[in-house]
Amino acid sequence: MKKIIKKIALLLIVFCIGVGVTLLYTNNKYGVYEKEETKQIKKHVDTISMMLETEAKSGNYERTTRESWPTEGYVFNTTLSKCENGGELSWDDEKKVVLMSGNVSDKCYVYFDVYVPPRFDEICDETTLACHVAKLYTGTQGENGIYYHDSSLTNGAGDSSYRYSGANPNNYVCFGSNESTCPIDNLYRIIGVFENNVKLIKYDYGTTDELGTDGDYYQTYKEWGIDSTYKGTYGDGERIGVYYWNNSTKKNTWSESLLNKTNLNTNFINNIGEEWANKIATTTWKVGGNTYSNIYSKTPSVVYQNEIVSPVTTNTTDNATEYTAKIGLMYVSDYGFAAEPSAWTLTMGNYNNTTATSTNWMYMGLYEWTISRRADDSGGAFRVSSGGDVYSHFVGNYSAVRPSFNLESSITYASGSGTQSDPIRITKL
Repeated sequence: MKKIIKKIALLLIVFCIGVGVTLLYTNNKYGVYEKEETKQIKKHVDTISMMLETEAKSGNYERTTRESWPTEGYVFNTTLSKCENGGELSWDDEKKVVLMSGNVSDKCYVYFDVYVPPRFDEICDETTLACHVAKLYTGTQGENGIYYHDSSLTNGAGDSSYRYSGANPNNYVCFGSNESTCPIDNLYRIIGVFENNVKLIKYDYGTTDELGTDGDYYQTYKEWGIDSTYKGTYGDGERIGVYYWNNSTKKNTWSESLLNKTNLNTNFINNIGEEWANKIATTTWKVGGNTYSNIYSKTPSVVYQNEIVSPVTTNTTDNATEYTAKIGLMYVSDYGFAAEPSAWTLTMGNYNNTTATSTNWMYMGLYEWTISRRADDSGGAFRVSSGGDVYSHFVGNYSAVRPSFNLESSITYASGSGTQSDPIRITKL
């Protein structure tokens, strides 16, 4: 009888061990390990609660039943992750598992935060111009005229860019000249820092000396009739060129435009000189644009999504939304975000409003082309009017232009406060 009881007991022990081992390996979906020198033992899943942050920096967490540890989009929270009976938790980034030291049967809570990448100004090379500008953002929106367009900036682009906004921020750069007093023709302004590139736009309008009288040239602004709203320094407009967006094919496909190919990316490049042209980065311009209602009738943040994030190929002749070149023109959203945030609730068609024009450093008072096309009309592109609003106009017609481009990311800051009389100077090659 005793032998039978011993056999039954032995069988029960073996059975329980088998069931325990089965549960250990079938339920341990997270892969928590207790580390004992070189030995690793999987921890039972029933003693683990995985908590994921609901929104970035919210501090709110929800328990999840997901099958594995998050390896992208989240970061292990060392402070909150803990066990009830003294066990300690850590993250092995190589193996993508949680390590535990202590009692294997301890009840543990593992917290993960939504990953927020560091700001560019926190990790950048301080010698570069891009870093110098980004570091002028102090963490307070609008200080030094700079707004950091992260996801928390109301009505912003949400692209982690640093953009200048306001009536007259200190964003002047002398480009194309090393003279002690920067000539007006060589004054540019910083639109912002995008990733690690500084984007410039000419302070005043492009001249015939810079852009030429071939390609898509029409006449001077003086011949056309200078607008009384003009805020620049070229007087009666005799030097300002007026250009078609694309008169040769009269289609709004940027790759066909002689304004693009001849005036901007041949004449301007040649006239500025090799030394300075080499400082300009080759850029992938977003040229698909969008429909009239998706640009004219939308606020800057929505326009940014429609022309930059989700441009379309409708009515193009090359079926492209991108064009690679050194020189381009401003985007509609560039112009929109140059105004103070009080204007960012206005649609671009309503930017002929003092709320926008009086607080927008990019508004210069003349009719001016943007690079953005109208996708629901093969002959239309968007331009800024002399009154400050943005609307569609026939590409076989004409306006002033301001060359815009990105500097090479390696360009370094030399001197200057960014005022018109003391513009930023950059290093020579």
